Amino acid sequence: MRTVSFSLVICILAASLSGAARADDEFMKECLVTATQKMCDCISAKMPADKRAAAIAGMRKSNAATQPGGNLLDPATLSQEQMQGLDAVVIAQASCM
Repeated sequence: MRTVSFSLVICILAASLSGAARADDEFMKECLVTATQKMCDCISAKMPADKRAAAIAGMRKSNAATQPGGNLLDPATLSQEQMQGLDAVVIAQASCM
């Protein structure tokens, strides 16, 4: 029984680490649209974990607005969480300069 419990804990831990790595990859993909690798590494290191998902969603909308044919980013189209995520990106970016 102890082995089964330990195995379950290991599986849960591996799944959560996999999710974190996936979030890091998504964050970097969106960040690299407008910033350098060095800047994105710094921002990612300073990004609060609880704001990362919202930051990714906000950066996706922001990046879409900068593409050819994209419309200006209307803050009204962002959720409060996405706005807070983008704020966290800006704060982290400022401390990386």
